[in-house]
Amino acid sequence: MDQQTTIILIDDDQDACEFLKMQLEGTGRMTVTYSTSSDDALALIQAEHPDLAILDINMPGTHGVQIAEALAADPATADIPILYLSGMVTPEEVGNLAKGAGEPPLISKGSPEKELIETIDKLTGA
Repeated sequence: MDQQTTIILIDDDQDACEFLKMQLEGTGRMTVTYSTSSDDALALIQAEHPDLAILDINMPGTHGVQIAEALAADPATADIPILYLSGMVTPEEVGNLAKGAGEPPLISKGSPEKELIETIDKLTGA
């Protein structure tokens, strides 16, 4: 069996976390740990050092961008790829935003499962 891609998902929406965990683990190639507490996110990611961190941008407490900045500033976690997740933009809007940015990439919660998995594979080199 190939090595599993380890993912930590941080999103304040419990249902979204459970749904994404089910989708990603359903591939048979990924294991997902999630937290709905953005305040605990940094410690969790530092402890687990996943292959990828998926961060909701807009959360109560610490926002996903703040978590990403803290990870990037720490030499022990700076190598962890980040994928932003947002329910505030449509897949079409993400495409328009991505033309000017790109690091870290952003994906809409409404994006098709295939697009999410392809983006994860690209970021993790799977």
